[in-house]
Amino acid sequence: MYAFLLIAGFSLLAAWVLFFFANRDLLLRLWREPTLLRPVVIVESDDWGPGPEADAQALQRIAAILARVRDREHRPAVMTLGVVLGKPDGAAILADNCGHYHRSGLGEARYAPIVGAMRQGCEMGVFALQRHGLEHCWPESLLVRARQDGVLRAWLADPEARSEALPPTLQSRWVDAGTLPSRPLPEAEVRRAVMDEAEVFLTLFGICPPVAVPNTFVWDDAVERAWVQSGVRCVVTCGRQYQARGADGTLAASARRIVNGESGQSGVRYLVRDAYFEPIRGHRAEQVWEAVARRTALGRPTLLETHRESFIDADHGDTALAELERALAGVVERHPDVCFISTERLADAYADRQHALWQRSMRARSVTFLRRLLAEAGLSRPLKLCGLYFVLPMAVRLLAAVTPSAAGRH
Repeated sequence: MYAFLLIAGFSLLAAWVLFFFANRDLLLRLWREPTLLRPVVIVESDDWGPGPEADAQALQRIAAILARVRDREHRPAVMTLGVVLGKPDGAAILADNCGHYHRSGLGEARYAPIVGAMRQGCEMGVFALQRHGLEHCWPESLLVRARQDGVLRAWLADPEARSEALPPTLQSRWVDAGTLPSRPLPEAEVRRAVMDEAEVFLTLFGICPPVAVPNTFVWDDAVERAWVQSGVRCVVTCGRQYQARGADGTLAASARRIVNGESGQSGVRYLVRDAYFEPIRGHRAEQVWEAVARRTALGRPTLLETHRESFIDADHGDTALAELERALAGVVERHPDVCFISTERLADAYADRQHALWQRSMRARSVTFLRRLLAEAGLSRPLKLCGLYFVLPMAVRLLAAVTPSAAGRH
């Protein structure tokens, strides 16, 4: 019996050693990812750009809601605006028989109310601008497809058409998706497009945002280098980097896994946006509260992804605004120590390991690390096979029982 137990013990130990060896890179990254001492919540809203004056009114209503919801330092809730600075001028493109690209830019007089609403929200401290492209497509890719696709030409012919309605493959701005599978763009063209975008931002807003959001989370090292050269310090990701569209148009296998606070080869800082709040698709405040609770337990910020379409929809816009306020007010009620800051400020905090947001207790960090292991989808099967899936929850409970609460340290 003793020999059997000894063999079983050694076998279990060997399985654990094998698990840690096989997954050592990911485990190290999860351990090195800083642990937040308090909840951080940011609403990240993409695709704001050229549109009717009603979009400006939607932005003003959003700003008023954000200003009413405050954290304990009396900071208002923040919504980042992933700004698309232009869209295809469909009438001009069609008149040119899709031979050349023409842009309708946010600097045109008819879009002045939208620019004004963005500026006003920034002055109030409730909006923070992010780069989301001169347009939500690569111009040459759009032209190539429009010459062959009647549906796309119909989109170009509609003066009310929005970039959100483009085929997903074309919405990936930073690859050539004129034909599939997609191909990388020439680096010189990428660099020129990034610099053009920076110049337009400076002209319209007097600033060049240091945060970039890759369209559909597709970008490569050439894009990243160009961003950094133009002043980008932070790239918002979905926790993966995608570099291409496959032959069927879907996202090609991701190049790598990303965790909060990691740095790219060019020195840019990554943040992970992996929670969703899209009222137009039925998302409600309860889902936000659950997302914040889960990420807070993992010592991570909650970056809520949402899009312009939820707040401008004629049938669902009012519901979206109501749910936004209910969600944020509920977060403050459930997490009185919540911190509302911009993504830019959060990225700066990740660059400063002495920042007040970080947990320094080794025991508390260990609890968070074990929770991260259990929450990592790719580790679920290996953890079960080696038995750690059933052991780690007990370790978490034991360590958590003797770990001072965050509230007790303030």
